[in-house]
Amino acid sequence: MCGIYGMFDPSRPLSESARVWSNQARELLKHRGPDGAASVERLDGHCLLGHTRLAIIDLEGGAQPLSNEDGTVWVVCNGEIYNYVELRQDLISKGHRFRTQSDTEVLVHLYEDKGDALLEDLAGMYAFAILDERKRRLLIARDRFGEKPLYWVTLPGGAGIAFASEMKALMSLKDIDRRLDLAALAQFLAIHCIPAPRTHLQGVRKLRAGEAMSVGYCRIRCWRYWQPDMSLKGKGPLPSREEAVEEVRMRVRESVRLRLRSDVPVGAFLSGGVDSTSIVCAIREILPGAKFSTFCASFEDERLDEAPYARVVAEHVHSDHYEIRFSSGELMSVFDKLIDHYDEPFADASMFPTFAVCQAARQSCKVMLSGDGGDELFAGYREHFQYYRWHPVRRFPGVNETAQTLKKFWRENRRGTGLLTFLSSSDWSLLHPQNRSAEILNYFRREHVDAARIGLEELENTASSHGRLPYPISAIEATLTGYLPEQILVKVDRASMRVGLESRAPFLDQSLMEFAAGLPQDYHFTRGLGKALLRQTLPDWVPAHIRWREKQGFTPPLARWLRSSLRKPMEEAVENLPAELQGMLQPDPARRLFREHLAGADRSDQLFRWLVLTRRCRDASWS
Repeated sequence: MCGIYGMFDPSRPLSESARVWSNQARELLKHRGPDGAASVERLDGHCLLGHTRLAIIDLEGGAQPLSNEDGTVWVVCNGEIYNYVELRQDLISKGHRFRTQSDTEVLVHLYEDKGDALLEDLAGMYAFAILDERKRRLLIARDRFGEKPLYWVTLPGGAGIAFASEMKALMSLKDIDRRLDLAALAQFLAIHCIPAPRTHLQGVRKLRAGEAMSVGYCRIRCWRYWQPDMSLKGKGPLPSREEAVEEVRMRVRESVRLRLRSDVPVGAFLSGGVDSTSIVCAIREILPGAKFSTFCASFEDERLDEAPYARVVAEHVHSDHYEIRFSSGELMSVFDKLIDHYDEPFADASMFPTFAVCQAARQSCKVMLSGDGGDELFAGYREHFQYYRWHPVRRFPGVNETAQTLKKFWRENRRGTGLLTFLSSSDWSLLHPQNRSAEILNYFRREHVDAARIGLEELENTASSHGRLPYPISAIEATLTGYLPEQILVKVDRASMRVGLESRAPFLDQSLMEFAAGLPQDYHFTRGLGKALLRQTLPDWVPAHIRWREKQGFTPPLARWLRSSLRKPMEEAVENLPAELQGMLQPDPARRLFREHLAGADRSDQLFRWLVLTRRCRDASWS
């Protein structure tokens, strides 16, 4: 796990300013790799590759950049190649000579063997850059699920690129188009984040999950080398439910085993939910006598506090368990710093307790296993079950209109999506339950509405593309390819890497995902809940109130924060619009929402996005 950066221009040697930028990028990324840093220039100064290292595997010999035997292929990598032991053995049998025990070194030798097709063989989380000196070509790629980030900009003349693990490392470059991307801002106000390939700046882009890019002479090409296949066609005979449970148990355990490969201590996040409980139980089965630590966030609001559930699991697996209490008082000490650290506007309030847990875990561990991806693979969200149960009813003529009429006389539970909302909604709004497109356009001044609408139409087109699949698979695919890489994994990567902590997600395994995707939808649901298969894989000792509890989510008391510790920042956000946004946005809708929130309604979701956008814009590094 590390930070990477680099520059490649096949048309001309890099200038002295590129070396100055290299030093700046190294400093800005050292939190991702506090254990060392190095860079190389290759191809007579046409290419620069840099790396900041978090030492996890081969602590003494795994420094990067790394090359092949004759120095014609070079690599920098952020992440871990989990199947490196197996790949290494195969490559040695073919005559390749290794100088280190590092997982990263397999990349240069595998590239020698297979070229771009090496991507087909990798099991891991990664963002890497490989320089092929013979072909005068750079290959960069991001892992299938999007666990590791990679940002890039074109260099003047358009023949080359600069890239980095985090956007902040690119901001000291000159000649970046720093105009705000209004379509991206509309997307952020709609869904909490800005999905790849956009960022808030027109001149900076990011690779999508499962995407690769090649840069050669006068040519830059991007392509998706992998996307999840959620269809049931051609996947062979179906297992029974019982067989599926055993297969899931075996595949989860194997995925955990691979992610326990480390030369430093490994711990686990534990919320007491089904996902993290499954991971922790697998660790105990694989390492029956070993000591390991678990970490849980705790909130003042007992309705949101999952610590009691985590405590029960920790006692059974005999882990060294730590509860990290996160209060509103601690919020303001990290609020602006953490918002700025994410570079782009990002409005998932759970980033604050996530950071607190990561900070505590880093005191004793360098690697943590998480339950991220369990909801996406095994239909754990409420919307998944609603699709399964009620989606056919939505197809009857007149149901949509009738439900809309009834909604006027029925105050629904604001937690989750109510039945009438479900029946009266489009696929687009259901697949993005927090979106309110019509309201979003009201934030923009009239002359900018068309530009903002482009961003919302992109989101709608993406959601519509999932409609080719049967319910609830369309909702599962939407969260797996959208919500997971653009929000959940961004939150965890930035929070963990801010303190030099590696987070690994065993559920984000290609083999496990493809098996789960090939199962009938009925297998995922029971007792009105999703994740039926995963619940049944848990050991017999897991109490029913944990095994069958409804998904709670990692949710801090944001509504209360906005009436207390965040009230003053929120008042400033709706009353004093930053100069950079004054010609584009209008605060009247946010002011109205804030008044309603103070009067007792819960408008925290929309208000927090506005707060983050305006606070982030005040920072000098915004553009």
